[in-house]
Amino acid sequence: MAASTNNFIAFFGATGGCTNACLVHTLNAGLNATALARTPSKLIDMLHSQGISQSIIDSQLTIVKGDIADIKAIKNVLLANKNNHPVIASQIISGVGGTPQMQMSLKAPVTIDNPEICATTTKNIMQALREIYSEYPSTSQVKPTITIISTTGISDIREDVPFGFRTLYHVILADPHKDKKEMERIINSNVNEPNESDRVFRGAIIVRPSLLKGDHKVSGGKGWKMLKVGEEIKPAVGYTIHRADVGEWIFQETIKNTNEKWLGQKITLTN
Repeated sequence: MAASTNNFIAFFGATGGCTNACLVHTLNAGLNATALARTPSKLIDMLHSQGISQSIIDSQLTIVKGDIADIKAIKNVLLANKNNHPVIASQIISGVGGTPQMQMSLKAPVTIDNPEICATTTKNIMQALREIYSEYPSTSQVKPTITIISTTGISDIREDVPFGFRTLYHVILADPHKDKKEMERIINSNVNEPNESDRVFRGAIIVRPSLLKGDHKVSGGKGWKMLKVGEEIKPAVGYTIHRADVGEWIFQETIKNTNEKWLGQKITLTN
């Protein structure tokens, strides 16, 4: 699959396991990408450890130093200058998340270091896109899609967590999962705007994996074809899933597969 000169995929949370695995597959496929990183050297080391050469990084990947609070940095991830012509990312992959922390509370024993990081990231990506469309109106003609990594256990329609994990999800992890639910609400609110000009995305895919295990290394997974895949109305219910498999599924089904069949869906993934 050859890389187009203009098309590129924008990654947020690229040092996280699922998103990093997706980025590895994207680069190995010869595609161009951009990524936001607080510490670019950390991202480069993670890619090197998976066999991505420096020459591939230099030719296919643009790393923007910054964090999710920096709108200017986010705009630099989303926008490229190709032959003096502004080009916006064709797709956005967002897997930003916080670090779990224990706290002295029976009602909410687990929190995260930044309890609103997912919602804040989403809002800032949207704000950056609005500024880009305002500054370069031509970029709004074909808006990007966004794929976000959320979680099972937050559906209002169907229970998608096995009975043995329900206390873990609905009690112990209830506090950090509020952020994931708010992230989904923000995305859904925008893609369902009645006025198309108010939408910043062409469409969205929400990926809800079961309990994540393993690291970012693509060699650690079972392979995306081994996964159980469901939708919100008929979820795939299971206990755990390897981060590498989530990343590979996102690459195969939302980047490599260009028919966009999952747009508008909330997808559950599990082993």
